[in-house]
Amino acid sequence: MAKALCTLYQDVKVLSRLAECEAVVCCGVKQQQQQKQQHRSYYYYSRPHHFTRSPSHTPTRSLLTSRSSYRSPSHTTTSTTRTIVTTTSRFYCSFPRPRPKISPQEVSRILRHNETIVPVSGAGSRNWTLDEVIPAATYSIESVDSNQLASNYPIEDKLAAARCLHTTGYLFGVFDGHGGPECSQVVAKRLFNYVAAALLPRAQLRRLVEEWHTTCPTPLIQVYNDPSLFVSELQKIYDESLFRYCNKLIESIAADFSMEEVLINAFTQLDEDLAREVLENQHSDVLESLMKVALSGAVACVAHVDGPHLHMANAGDCGAVLGSQKQDGGGGWQAIRLTSDHCWENHAEVERVLSEHPHSEADYVVRDQRLLGLLMPFRAFGDFRFKWDRQTQIKIIQQYGGQDVIIPHCLTPPYLTALPEVTYHRLGPHDRFLLMGSDGLWEVMSALDAVSLVGEYMSGRQTLQPVHFPRQAVTLREITQLLEQRQKGLALKPVDTNASTHLIRHALGGSDAGLDHSRLSHSLTLPLEVRRYFRDDISIHVIFFDQNFLRVCPIEI
Repeated sequence: MAKALCTLYQDVKVLSRLAECEAVVCCGVKQQQQQKQQHRSYYYYSRPHHFTRSPSHTPTRSLLTSRSSYRSPSHTTTSTTRTIVTTTSRFYCSFPRPRPKISPQEVSRILRHNETIVPVSGAGSRNWTLDEVIPAATYSIESVDSNQLASNYPIEDKLAAARCLHTTGYLFGVFDGHGGPECSQVVAKRLFNYVAAALLPRAQLRRLVEEWHTTCPTPLIQVYNDPSLFVSELQKIYDESLFRYCNKLIESIAADFSMEEVLINAFTQLDEDLAREVLENQHSDVLESLMKVALSGAVACVAHVDGPHLHMANAGDCGAVLGSQKQDGGGGWQAIRLTSDHCWENHAEVERVLSEHPHSEADYVVRDQRLLGLLMPFRAFGDFRFKWDRQTQIKIIQQYGGQDVIIPHCLTPPYLTALPEVTYHRLGPHDRFLLMGSDGLWEVMSALDAVSLVGEYMSGRQTLQPVHFPRQAVTLREITQLLEQRQKGLALKPVDTNASTHLIRHALGGSDAGLDHSRLSHSLTLPLEVRRYFRDDISIHVIFFDQNFLRVCPIEI
């Protein structure tokens, strides 16, 4: 009786809050489940648990000593929008009321707040010759545009870009966290060092390790657009783990080089280190920070670009698409998927997970389209509730978070893995750009639509640049054709000078009739407490390739 009165009292409070709205819809539990099903991609965990951060949650202690590379736009949201309130028995949804809009200038300011470029060492539109190509293996990249737009607070996505200092090649990554931002932050800042170390010949790696004993550690990578640093106590632990991995590589039996093995070993070793660091530092002052990393999670999509060689490593549901011009002379675009999502929609992935556990667990391993009925991605860093055995969970997790965080049907772990799926593509002159994005982009835009938008952006961007004629003799007819192409490009002149910003703008405000400013401003001014119901964090890298380099690049490179 008391429980029923409490429920009734809560319902009355909700109704009083919504009394001035135009209408109130009261749906039963079944419709609430249908609503969650409709927005299922917005929930990594199917129900709240102790470690899921609320939108207003701020970590008690930051893992970083300086500000994160993501900056939150300083705009104030005063307008109202559709309100969603969940009670113990019903789901109430109020219809929207008229709301003020923000100006196009304010929209652009918000969208461009976190856009960056990566200063690669390529030569842009330089006219390459065969004699110059061989020593310039990294010049396949012309430019890189990046951007992020948050839905969660703090943002759970992380972008990373770096150049390998002792080998040729660049690394780019998109990391999408869940259950908090800690795991994605740590993995994004550590993974590239593991990859760069494994790329080195054993003799060179041994020399570097010896230098670390006597002098300051020699950096393995040059990181772009991320000035943040770990707190000193964590940095010491992380350096020791990297040093241990380097020694493991030195002592391993040298085999034929395999980029696939380099990426796989880097992913799995870092995930193992995240678990070991918790177990070995139970009495450390930074145990709480280590636990936050271990109990949150992150999916990862990483690209290694070295001349014409493109390797992708993916674990989770971030994605990468290659934008390539069709070779039929029509000038159209094709989207080449380089990654597969590791979730319930991937039949092969579901079969893999089920095959790793007894048949008696089939009803629990994948339930409600989630791993153990809780987790959306089937591959991820962290999330050690899905990887540790029950004894370890009781010993480590229960004393930190209580009995409720122990997964009931976690009988034969691990259920989750950070093992990446690696693919290779040799770049050709028709391959114009690589698009990497978190699932916040792919939930609202298809791969072909995204590629077409970037292709239109490239055509329009040419009108913003000076005319460059070929060095060789050019006819008046060729000059006329070039000018006609630029005239057509004026109609496609983009609002933004960053391709990632261009994509985010269309992802939020695109419609059948083109960009809808009302829709865009509505999405950007959603209140923090309901924003996550409508969109996820969006993080994007657009990596443009040098077409001239790829056209003359010899096959032996």
